[in-house]
Amino acid sequence: MSINIQAKTDYSSLFSSISGSKGDSFNSMSWLKDYGLVKSGAYGKLMKAYYAEDKTSESASKIVSKDANKAAGKSTASENYGKVAEAAGSVKESIEKIRNATKEDTDLLVSAVKGFVKSYNSMIEAAADKEVVNDSSISSRITVLSSLSNGYTEKMDSIGLIAEKDGKIGIDEDKLKAADVSDIKDLFAERSSYGYSVSVSAGMVQSNASYAATRNSLYNSSGTAAFGAGGYFFDTIS
Repeated sequence: MSINIQAKTDYSSLFSSISGSKGDSFNSMSWLKDYGLVKSGAYGKLMKAYYAEDKTSESASKIVSKDANKAAGKSTASENYGKVAEAAGSVKESIEKIRNATKEDTDLLVSAVKGFVKSYNSMIEAAADKEVVNDSSISSRITVLSSLSNGYTEKMDSIGLIAEKDGKIGIDEDKLKAADVSDIKDLFAERSSYGYSVSVSAGMVQSNASYAATRNSLYNSSGTAAFGAGGYFFDTIS
């Protein structure tokens, strides 16, 4: 007796492929044939073949999963660049608020300085993740910002701001609230001031990060990422 087994086929049709010897009364009855298959182990083999893993499908699934992970990585990079750009924009806005506030707007000035510190630190933190933010134009501008802060330590300290070693800015709120309003305006509002220079650099960070965020979110149907305006430059996903 022989039986042909192929994966993913209708196993019921295989019962008809059983050939018995003439006069074999055991195999002449259909239910006894089924019993014979179970008892001999042929039915078990049939089930294993029928439910066997499709290696081709498994491989395809792995490829899709791998591509999905790559896409997720690109998405993460795009999101982080977006965070850098958003924080940089907030830095500029907070400095503008300080520049526009009058010396009588003490509460507004204090609030704007606190907003500046929060946004500045968010920008530094987001740009620090080198696994997803790997842009030389951004990193070089962040270095410039750190140098700027280190060059104004005394004036920053006079209003309660501290240039920290990790590039971020610390804040003493009590000292800030007690600071001379003129010192705050001098540090941020003058054209050649610390605030003016930071605003210019933050604008460059915002522009570069916005471009990088867009660049990392563009793909075409062949699995390549399109760089540059209109997708004139392409880089294959690795």
